[in-house]
Amino acid sequence: MAKEKTQAMLNKENFLKEGKSIPKCVNEGCDNNVVVRDWKYYSFKHLCSDCAKRMKLGQPPRDGVTFSKKDYCENIDGRLGFVCPVDKDFKFPSSALHGDHIDGDHENNKPENIQTLCPICHHIKGMKTGDFVSAKKGRKLS
Repeated sequence: MAKEKTQAMLNKENFLKEGKSIPKCVNEGCDNNVVVRDWKYYSFKHLCSDCAKRMKLGQPPRDGVTFSKKDYCENIDGRLGFVCPVDKDFKFPSSALHGDHIDGDHENNKPENIQTLCPICHHIKGMKTGDFVSAKKGRKLS
C-alpha cells in the first residue's frame, strides 16, 4: 500500500515542478540555497546552512562572503514605530538576534529587505503585520 503524501510533500513537488527555485542566502557573496523551514507553508529561512552554522558557532564567513546580520537591534532608530526597549549598549549574543524580512516575503532575500531585530521587536512587528500567521495568510511565491 502506497504511503499518502503529506501537504508539505505535495507543495515541494509542485513548487519545483513549476520551475520555481529556492531563494539564495542573503549574505553578500554566498550563492547557496537557503534552508527550507517548512514546505507546508512555503517558509524559507534567509540563510544557507553553512552561513547559519558559522554564525551560530561564532566563526568567520567563507572567503568572499560577508555576513549581513548586525550585532545590534536595528530598531534602535524607531523604524517600527517604537524604539527598541533594550538598552542600546546591551551586547546581544549573535544567536539571540533575528533576521527579519521587512516586507514579510520570505523569498525576497535582497540585502535591503533584511533587518536585524531583537526577539522583542521581531515579535511585536510580526504580531502587528501578521508575519507570524503563515498558515492563515500563506506565503508569497515566485
